[in-house]
Amino acid sequence: MISRSTVRSWRVRKWIRTAAAFVFLLTGLVPAYAQTTAGGSIRGRIDDESGGALAGATVVATSPSVAGVFKVVSDEAGNYRFPDLPPADNYSVSVESPGFSKHERSGLVVRAGLNVRLDVSLKIGEVTLTVEVTKGETPLIDTFSSEQAINISGELIRSLPLTGRREWSDTLQLTPGILSASTDNYGGQVYFVRGSENENHATLIDGADIGSFKQNWPSNYISMSTESLGDIQVKTGANDASSPAAMGMVINMATPTGGDRYKGAASFLISPLSWNGENNPGGVSAISQAYQPDFSFSGPLKRGKAWFFVSGRYIYRNDGISRTERQLNDLRKVVPDFVPFDNEARGFIYVANSTFQLNDKHKLFGVIQYDSRLQGGNVETQAGPYGNQQYGGGAYSLRLSSVWNQKFNTRLQVSYNNKGQNDNLDRIGGLSEVLPSENVYQRVQNAAGGTLNGNTLLGTLNGAASRSLTPAQKYTVSFDANYYVNKWGAHDLQAGTYLQPNLETWSDTYYANNGFTTQDSVLRDENNPALGYVPYHRRYVEFEQNGIRTSHIGADDYAFYIQDRWQPTSRLSISPGLRVEWIAGQDKLFDVETQASWNVAPRIGAAYVLTDDAKHVVRASWGRVTDIPNASYFDNVGNSRTATRDEYDVNRDGVFETVVLTPASTTLSVNQTRDPDKHQGYVQEWIVGYRTQLPGAVTFDASYIDRTYRDRPASVEINQVYENGVWQGLVDPTQNSITLSTNNRWNWLVYHGLEFTATKQTRGLNFISTYTRVWDKVDGTWQPNDPASFIQPDAFPNEGGIGTVRGSGSNAYSSDTRNRSWQKHQIRNGVTWRAPWDLNVSTVVTLQSGIPTGPIVTTIAAPDLSYGPATRVINGRTVTNPLSTTTRFAYATRADGQLWTPWLKTWNARVGRQFALGGGSSVDVGVDVLNITNSGAGQQFLGGNNITSANFGQLQNIQTPRAGQLSVRLEF
Repeated sequence: MISRSTVRSWRVRKWIRTAAAFVFLLTGLVPAYAQTTAGGSIRGRIDDESGGALAGATVVATSPSVAGVFKVVSDEAGNYRFPDLPPADNYSVSVESPGFSKHERSGLVVRAGLNVRLDVSLKIGEVTLTVEVTKGETPLIDTFSSEQAINISGELIRSLPLTGRREWSDTLQLTPGILSASTDNYGGQVYFVRGSENENHATLIDGADIGSFKQNWPSNYISMSTESLGDIQVKTGANDASSPAAMGMVINMATPTGGDRYKGAASFLISPLSWNGENNPGGVSAISQAYQPDFSFSGPLKRGKAWFFVSGRYIYRNDGISRTERQLNDLRKVVPDFVPFDNEARGFIYVANSTFQLNDKHKLFGVIQYDSRLQGGNVETQAGPYGNQQYGGGAYSLRLSSVWNQKFNTRLQVSYNNKGQNDNLDRIGGLSEVLPSENVYQRVQNAAGGTLNGNTLLGTLNGAASRSLTPAQKYTVSFDANYYVNKWGAHDLQAGTYLQPNLETWSDTYYANNGFTTQDSVLRDENNPALGYVPYHRRYVEFEQNGIRTSHIGADDYAFYIQDRWQPTSRLSISPGLRVEWIAGQDKLFDVETQASWNVAPRIGAAYVLTDDAKHVVRASWGRVTDIPNASYFDNVGNSRTATRDEYDVNRDGVFETVVLTPASTTLSVNQTRDPDKHQGYVQEWIVGYRTQLPGAVTFDASYIDRTYRDRPASVEINQVYENGVWQGLVDPTQNSITLSTNNRWNWLVYHGLEFTATKQTRGLNFISTYTRVWDKVDGTWQPNDPASFIQPDAFPNEGGIGTVRGSGSNAYSSDTRNRSWQKHQIRNGVTWRAPWDLNVSTVVTLQSGIPTGPIVTTIAAPDLSYGPATRVINGRTVTNPLSTTTRFAYATRADGQLWTPWLKTWNARVGRQFALGGGSSVDVGVDVLNITNSGAGQQFLGGNNITSANFGQLQNIQTPRAGQLSVRLEF
């Protein structure tokens, strides 16, 4: 018999051979102006005064901020292209041709992934005569692309008081359509966009994928100093076919490159505890303390040939854990002398790159990014710092860019990252060897088999019951090719591959206290906590000195794309494209393939220049974008567990009379089946928009976005028998529930949004201002066999708190109600002004309209027997009727009655002054005040969505209070 692993190996080799053949074919056709590059482009047409095309004109681009000289020659149609320019604010372009005066244009701004159009008309005259054009006429908007994207320079990011952490991800605070919120356990931010989750984003540094296969959180698994950023582009829609698969953002960071002179910067941030306010009356505010040095340095390894850049940061930060008055009082019922503590963050992080001009045609670029750091992950109910975590890892990349001639260029990039969570037990504090982890509850309730369940957790004591090490790895090999054709207009033909074999993450679990891991206790008298608490449950595990592997997920992603950027006229650009991906998932614990699918994603975009000055553009796009491969979305087909012994003292008399033994197991789940056609979910979107360049270097963009999230992961119950809405029994009498892992084809999440964005990025004044208005809903119908579809069939409509793109469970009454991805209004403004007397004044104002609870449920006194008896004896076993539930939606529809958290309002400001030191050096001193109004909005609901719960409507995760920071930055 041939094993599954052998079959999978054959498949891998087959797809590698296919990819190799495809790459070979491409080299005979077309390279690399792929949009995954961190560079931008300048392109246009050279003609004479009569409008005739000038072939053979020499075009040179230079910047004092960028190493090297870029030179191309116009083709027979007069077209020229600089396809992969490092971002900078001060490019100059010169054009020369025999018999014509030299033309020079200065002050061009190049951003990551941005296409700048510069058409030049040469005048007949002396070659020695130079026609100079001032930067006031510099083009700032992309006239070629229909993509929805925003570009922000590293200088602007460093100038704005976005958050107290000063992380690269602060940039996302200003992205149109973004939703941000503080995490409830480590003081950072999480980011959502247009209904997508935090895991649905692709994060690139200089074109290399550095997102963790474990979960893809950009803000949690990737930490970088803002000194490491030269430019950043955030795509949020209408992505072309060369962009990596991602239903959320594609975040494209460009690190600065070295030049022919040495330069650098060093800064220090101080934020003492005493500079924090209080905004959580009766509770504990999430105050922070930071002492954070940063540096960067760059220059030539060999002038004119090789250059380097390096930057780093030492993280020393303490983040307070927000606890409401109720949460604090609950903890003190258990630990009367409880003293609040902080989550600590410690670690050294760095970025380094080098650039080698091998010859006139080939450039080699390498980058290393490393950010493994210790981060406290303790939550509100913990009585001590038991939850230390280690996040991050290394990312490494090499890229070879080649310009073979004016028609043909290529890019080959190889990268690897091992971004994960916890790679060493000792680094995260090890395990308790004295006491088990103890959970203390306010009350208990009876459960099946003479056991008890805790109700209302008051606090967790003593330590961690277990620790898990969860490393991950991702290899990426990409090849892109461009070929320019002048026939029926100008064609920029692009094709490429994006190969990610052997994506992998696994989890090894280690148990505490020689196997006595957990003790659950309850108050002796819930109305008199002073009487203390008593244990009612203890758990012992079969001790595993070397741990036990509890999960091991693998995947392969082989993507191929082809597209055209066609200009049938000088004003119209059309970009049809197709991206095809083969995605296979494996549960490597059991050597079972869980998914193997082709994912076809066509798209088309168009941009039309309305005016001769190319300052008014309309655009439209339609497309399908496949979700990014993410380990948390792939199936586990079984479980691996150590043997456990659970003991219960039901009457709390000190005798643990009920014993439940669970044997060790590494077995396939017999009650789970898989759809052989299961595939990645996708978003289908169309966008229309208008962008314009206004006087004063101001740009404006208005867009309408329509998105539907299709074929999300789903778990469908298939073992129940229903007739006319009444439960009749089981299809397979040997099992209770059997679920089918498949795609949700029955309902889908819908996003409709209007977005308005205005930007100005000049040396004196910079601002970004955005407003988003959203309408969201669920379309379709109930999933098959959902109890709600029989009990409350008319309750399906929902236009608020509509769930998550992570998937939908088989029971709407108990489905995931996290709804941070859906809010009706977002307003974001960032302004920085270089004022008189060398003052720098900056402010950031953000407003978000709040998060809904999701559908409200209630509990009725007894099940409705009209849906069948509460239980049946089937095959000698007592089986529960799924319709015999006491849960109901509390209102006529799921949309009705939902609660919303308050508006999240933040106003930050910075005032600084620059002091010139001579020799081009300067020092900036700045003072930041964050959350000036000391707003204290709760960002999450404490309990579930059951209206009968004592926690219903209670808020937690209060926003960080007013805080002050002092920073000093030396630039030399």
